[in-house]
Amino acid sequence: MTSGIGVRRAYADVGRLQLHYRQAGAAGLPTLVLLHQSPSSSAMYIELMQRLADRFYLLAPDTPGFGNSDALPGDPAATGIADYAAAIHQLLDGLGLLPCYLFGHHTGAAIAVQLEHDYPGTARAMALSGPTLLGEELKRNLPGRASPIPLQADGSHLQAMWQRVREKDPDAPPALLQRELQSACSSGSAYQASYQAVARQDFAGQLRGLACPVLVYAGDADPLYGAVAPTLELLARGVKATLPGGERTYVCERQADAVAALLADFFTHCGT
Repeated sequence: MTSGIGVRRAYADVGRLQLHYRQAGAAGLPTLVLLHQSPSSSAMYIELMQRLADRFYLLAPDTPGFGNSDALPGDPAATGIADYAAAIHQLLDGLGLLPCYLFGHHTGAAIAVQLEHDYPGTARAMALSGPTLLGEELKRNLPGRASPIPLQADGSHLQAMWQRVREKDPDAPPALLQRELQSACSSGSAYQASYQAVARQDFAGQLRGLACPVLVYAGDADPLYGAVAPTLELLARGVKATLPGGERTYVCERQADAVAALLADFFTHCGT
């Protein structure tokens, strides 16, 4: 399925921020926007973009505070998903890409839903991988999973962060884990702030208001797999999908062929 079309990089001014994004495909094709998980960046979508660039114009922004995008101003702990969504919406509007198809994985799923909630008509259709419909216990505990690790002169903080990243999928290739380690370290306080924002979001209430078609799935070993069925119950036009067994957090990279086929089929035939 790989198209051979390259993934390019660019920046855009959004207010006082510079937001970095990756793009692929021809501008005349339907636009598909890819929103990444925390603490990753748009780099997690390179493989997926290469497989979809013959069908869509793809844009994958780095969420503010991650990758090469500037952080939002103010106290990171006070940042909400609405703040991330506002910056992404301003980016897409400035680039003339609205309305569009939206795809979000984990934190990206939270931002995708917030975008359509706050700016109705943004999404022609939406796909959510690992929807962030969290139970009360996970809402309380999630920010602690991204707590800062103080810098140490002997570099032991890097080993601690490596273990944190690796726990998400012990079978993930070392190169993927190193990419995530670098992203986690460079994001600083934005890592925990994004988890706090996810925990505070009224995801359930926002799902009830979505009018567009929404594809929902997760790898069956993903910690958010249990949220798939309850998410579908709240959607007016929800569609369930399945993936090969055993996948966890890094499904977009490790099952790029399967995810690309899933998204291409849904967005091509969703009737919008």
